Amino acid sequence: MRIRGIRQVATDVNSYELVPADGRLLPAFTAGAHIDVQVPNGMVRQYSLHGNPADRSAWHIAVKREMAGRGGSASLHDFAEVGSALGIVGPRNHFPLAAGAKRHLFIAGGIGITPLYAMAQALSARDERWDLHYCARTPDHAAFYNELQSLRGGSVTPHFSEVPTLDVTTLLHEEPEGTHLYCCGPAGLMKAVETASRHWAPGTVHFEWFAAPVTDHPANQPVEVELARSSIILLVPAERSILQVVRENGIYVECACEEGVCGTCETAVLDGEPQHRDMLLSPEERAGNRTMMICVSRANSKRLVLDL
Repeated sequence: MRIRGIRQVATDVNSYELVPADGRLLPAFTAGAHIDVQVPNGMVRQYSLHGNPADRSAWHIAVKREMAGRGGSASLHDFAEVGSALGIVGPRNHFPLAAGAKRHLFIAGGIGITPLYAMAQALSARDERWDLHYCARTPDHAAFYNELQSLRGGSVTPHFSEVPTLDVTTLLHEEPEGTHLYCCGPAGLMKAVETASRHWAPGTVHFEWFAAPVTDHPANQPVEVELARSSIILLVPAERSILQVVRENGIYVECACEEGVCGTCETAVLDGEPQHRDMLLSPEERAGNRTMMICVSRANSKRLVLDL
């Protein structure tokens, strides 16, 4: 795809309009979806689509320059320009709107507004109720703030401050019937919302993580992995991931984040019990043990059989 337009939508945040290089129509996407973008320095990063899902002529992503990041956002800000070509994979959606919800409650922090903005647009088009609590340093740091205020059917409550001011414990103390909660933003906000919503019904709370938070997991143990389609049995040592060992043995599995947040390496499990360490699968999906993210997850059983 090529960049057709670039505009600044907040302090240190650019929105990029992407169009197909060959002029074809783009695949349809749903609100909350993201794409993998190969930025000019060769890194692959995930960015949520924030535009109108009904528009198949162009996609839009918003990217914040992360001063302490690994260089992906800086590469886009410094080297991408109108006309630049970017490699794209997707879209994929691990953060969809819940069907049948009576109300949608959004909590956004900073650039975490991008998937929630798409959701608010989709709900407004359907005349469905939504409410947004938007945390940012200042109005100038709040991308799409004016656009969100102009959408029908919803409310926007700003929390603009250099320090956190949103009291998520009070906000989420009661769970309104039929309400689904969605959160995207910095790890501190996400963990606070996760803690404050633990009493909500299973399946009603949804997160989109930028990066995997620091979590205490059991010490890695070696595991035997059988690749059913390839008729290969591999021993994965404690210091290596399943993904790494699978790739080293000639089986290519796509993965963009290697942190369990993008879902690219999701692999079907035919036998054995995974030890799930990703940030995507719901408790119900984990209990079903039908798939796993092989970039980070391990095994509770001595052997796993994967559909590879």
